[in-house]
Amino acid sequence: MNNTTTNLTEEGMSTYKSPKVSIIVATYRRKEALEKALQSLIVQTYSNYEIILVDDNADAEWNTEVEKIVNNMKDSDNVEIIYVQNMNNKGSAETRNIGIKLATGEYVTFLDDDDIYLPDKVKKQVEFMINEGLDFSITDLWLYDEKDKLIEKRIRGYIKDFSSESLIRYHLMFHMTGTDVMMFKKKYLIDIGLFSPINVGDEFYLMQKAIEGKGVFGYLPRCDVKAYVHSETDGLSSGDGKIKGENELYEYKKKYFDKLPQKDQRYVKMRHYAVIAYAEFRKKRYFSMIKNLCLSLMFSPIHFINLFINRK
Repeated sequence: MNNTTTNLTEEGMSTYKSPKVSIIVATYRRKEALEKALQSLIVQTYSNYEIILVDDNADAEWNTEVEKIVNNMKDSDNVEIIYVQNMNNKGSAETRNIGIKLATGEYVTFLDDDDIYLPDKVKKQVEFMINEGLDFSITDLWLYDEKDKLIEKRIRGYIKDFSSESLIRYHLMFHMTGTDVMMFKKKYLIDIGLFSPINVGDEFYLMQKAIEGKGVFGYLPRCDVKAYVHSETDGLSSGDGKIKGENELYEYKKKYFDKLPQKDQRYVKMRHYAVIAYAEFRKKRYFSMIKNLCLSLMFSPIHFINLFINRK
């Protein structure tokens, strides 16, 4: 399958009823960023959608803050927001699954509570899904720092072959993620078993299941999200949590090494140690950083250099 970007014509738009899209937002310990995230959904150019906000704070004070944000949004804008509170903290994967189960849309997409959509995100991606008859899709991903400076473009130009075997290879090497740029038919998400209950790298495992489920996949070569990397804070997705999750993911990838040629295995190893080195750098553990950088460089020197040259 060779998917390309195709926009529906005005005539084509009138021949089908715009399907409903459910946008799942899992939130934990954020206020200002959450407000910006929700505001970016309210100004979407696609009209048939619902926002499902699942509050994973499990704390009365935080619940009150999130509730205020939701009520202000509802008061000022004609928007459908389904707001749910978890009684106990469940983590991002299970929290998103709660949202998926509540979704009434034919299509499901996600927004992290510290990222934003550009106005055409839902419209462009759901049109692409419809045009190509897809079960799931991704777009490019652009990463920004806290000062709103673009620091990395993850462009999926490597996707040339849409067979399951090739997609698994691409995914193991390059990670066809993050959560913001994924869109699924809800039925397909249910069929593949939703997110696995893993809070670091949960989107990697979901994409792996989607590929192995042999659904119809498409890549839309554009980016309509702004995903933020928080270099000044720590959490599950950085520091020791990141290192633990990355090591677990690397052990998982090893199960597929017999399906990869040696050069691809070396790339996966290079990338793994580069990620660990960066996490150690953020923790200011410089000896460990240098050790992992050397391992990364050893496995694939050319790709190691390209990895840093091509960050933007």
